Amino acid sequence: MNENMNYPYENEREIDLIDLMFYLMKQWKTLIMAVVIGAILGSGIYVVKKKEADQKKTIDISAVTEEDTEEAIKNYKVDPDVKANMELAYQYRQLYRKQLEYNQNSPIMQMDPSKVYQGELKYYISAGYDTTLVKTLYQNILATDDILSELKDASELECEEQYIRELIGCGVSEDGDASININNAAGKTLEESSFTAKNVLITYTINSIDEESCDKMLGVIRSKVEELNQKCLDEYEDYEMTPINDSVRVIASSDYLSKQKSNADQLSNYLSNMSRLEGAFGEGDKEYYNVVYLSREYEQDEEVVETPVVEEVEPVSPVKWLVIGIFLMCVCWGGFYLVIYLMDRRIKTTDEVRSMYGISLIGRLRGKDVGKKKDWVCRLHERFQEPFDSEEYIVAAINAMGKENVILSGEMENREIKKLVETAQASRCKIEAGDSIRENCKVLEVAKNADGVIFIFVVGKTKQTEIQRELEICSIQKIPVLGSIVIE
Repeated sequence: MNENMNYPYENEREIDLIDLMFYLMKQWKTLIMAVVIGAILGSGIYVVKKKEADQKKTIDISAVTEEDTEEAIKNYKVDPDVKANMELAYQYRQLYRKQLEYNQNSPIMQMDPSKVYQGELKYYISAGYDTTLVKTLYQNILATDDILSELKDASELECEEQYIRELIGCGVSEDGDASININNAAGKTLEESSFTAKNVLITYTINSIDEESCDKMLGVIRSKVEELNQKCLDEYEDYEMTPINDSVRVIASSDYLSKQKSNADQLSNYLSNMSRLEGAFGEGDKEYYNVVYLSREYEQDEEVVETPVVEEVEPVSPVKWLVIGIFLMCVCWGGFYLVIYLMDRRIKTTDEVRSMYGISLIGRLRGKDVGKKKDWVCRLHERFQEPFDSEEYIVAAINAMGKENVILSGEMENREIKKLVETAQASRCKIEAGDSIRENCKVLEVAKNADGVIFIFVVGKTKQTEIQRELEICSIQKIPVLGSIVIE
């Protein structure tokens, strides 16, 4: 306080490194969590790095092994008859794989031959001299790749488009009696003339595993027929198209049963021949067969394969990535709590009251944790703090000021302050307790008539803005500030 009763305070805040250190130490439980998370993170990075290194190492080892194996294979002599059997066995293996793929993916192999859903669309078409051309246009509906894609989407079958072609068909029936001579020119005999049918029957068939998919596939073809029908009506004068049949029925297909049996027998035959030929190879022949025919794609014309340069792969250390993961998480943990510490505007130490606001310290009282069992961090922290004062000492210090009427302003609900007031009253010291000056007008009036005011601050609770406001009020109202009592 200067001669004008102003109470200057420092705008710049000093950070007590010891207090900050113990603040971080009190968060040791979350630090353990950060270490565990960091270890998990480091382990995850290690697994990824290890997998990448193993893949690279495998590629390098494969390159070296392939080079050594090729050198050994070049020096190995194979009997011509055995080599012929190797090529035959490899061909059987390729046929077996293709047949196996077909048996697994073809809808025909998955159908029940006794319950095949067959859809049929039949149309009568007549176009005079253009009947043959129109017939070809209708046959070409099923010849495009787009129709296969649309049929696959409509059927919702999980197979490739090439297998859809096995389920569809288009048949043409011509009326032989109803024909037109299109080359009956003058000077030509009947044998030299040619005839064309003037009406045909076009039949589309679709086979499927259930009625719903069969009906949807028929719908796709039906829409294509309607589009073509409209075009033909516009282009051909004598054109006429009449639907004859549009139905779905369940049939027992002996043809599908024969196909299933034939494909299964073919697969068994390929497997039997392949196993018989490969089983006859000796140990050296088997190694040669595996390297030349099975370990890579066999080509009739061998190409020169460049051997990749083998690089040294640095071993991946689990300890290194564990340490990195833990370190990164600890840095994040420390940064998080440092930001919280700096943004906290409450007073944290007794020195902060003296250095920032220039208020004399009358005494320090222990807070409400008296008698409470403290953890090791709090006990260690107390060794670096100033000793606490007793209530008797603080009362005596106030009496020594020679003031007759002193007001205590602050946390009156605090148990330590109540005990201090009781001690003062027992010693006949005239000390009056009141709430904060900025919150209670009655306390403000009493303080204006008193010899001075002593503020009570609680570490970790009283905010810096509250202290600044109290000092501003005292400066405006010309109230002397005798000092402060800090409760920790």
